[in-house]
Amino acid sequence: MGVIRVKKILIFLILNILVSTFSYANDSQNLKETTNISDQLKSLQDQYKSGLISGYEYEKEKKKILNK
Repeated sequence: MGVIRVKKILIFLILNILVSTFSYANDSQNLKETTNISDQLKSLQDQYKSGLISGYEYEKEKKKILNK
């Protein structure tokens, strides 16, 4: 009976590790997407501040980025 209990505990621990790993991978992907959007918005803002694009173009492109 002790061996069966140890096996159940090990299976439980392994499943927890797998679930945590997949959850972490998903969080990492979300962070990459957020960083990418952040970088795009920063670049767009820099273009606007430097006069490369107008306020209208800035708002139009910002909406495109945020609606992806």
